[in-house]
Amino acid sequence: MSNIVKFFVATNDGAVDSLRIGPDSSLHSITFGNFDAEEAILDWEARLTGIPFDSLVESDLPEVVEESDGGALVLRLSEALVDSLDRASASQILDLASWWASEEKVGKIELAAAAGILQGLVELIREERRSGMFVYCWTS
Repeated sequence: MSNIVKFFVATNDGAVDSLRIGPDSSLHSITFGNFDAEEAILDWEARLTGIPFDSLVESDLPEVVEESDGGALVLRLSEALVDSLDRASASQILDLASWWASEEKVGKIELAAAAGILQGLVELIREERRSGMFVYCWTS
């Protein structure tokens, strides 16, 4: 389980630079904590795209951009997941949050927290993503 989870939009170089301390103040980020970010990203993508969780894992998703011996990790969200979140309606996001809160395997996430995380991520995608930029997750 990750203690700190930050989602941010950057170029690949910007993502690699964020490994040690997370995204710097020049990158718009949103911060959460206490959930397994890698598993959540896979769960969301499986649910939104219909691709089985195990198939996503076998495809090495989410892509690990950089990792440190100290436990920090930078993941790149797939374009399929980002596009699905970008296109999702408010009710679809709430449905995903409800499903995620009921299915969370490690620990328990409350529905309000799940909805807040997903809504924050959708807003970040819609407001900050530009051509040549990707959505990343930094965890520690």
